[in-house]
Amino acid sequence: MDMDGHDAKPKMMMHMTFFWGKDGYILFDGWPGERIGMYALALVAVFVASVAVEWLGSARIGSDRAGARIARTVVHAGRVGLAYLVMLAVMSFNVGVFVAALAGHAFGFLVFSSRVIGGFENENGLKANGGLG
Repeated sequence: MDMDGHDAKPKMMMHMTFFWGKDGYILFDGWPGERIGMYALALVAVFVASVAVEWLGSARIGSDRAGARIARTVVHAGRVGLAYLVMLAVMSFNVGVFVAALAGHAFGFLVFSSRVIGGFENENGLKANGGLG
């Protein structure tokens, strides 16, 4: 602390409008900072978290037993927690983070929910075409 009771460490101003650049904070103080490698890692982390949100949202846990209900609850809590983290990352107002989150959600939806890749189910609920979904 300096003489008037304030920290001597300069504080980075938080952007309140969208900006494009590697300098900023995403979720944690000092991360990614000013390092381009850490910024790229942050974008990959946001993309993967967005894909995971879509994956967890498409998870089908069958049965009506207590164990399956607990599993569905855990999956739901994980999906909501990840979705909130992605939302907080986007609130950094960094355009790169926004694009990474949007691309992650779109890719996750394409792979896990759109049935473009994984085929489709027939009227009996059986898989009519093999694939990822």
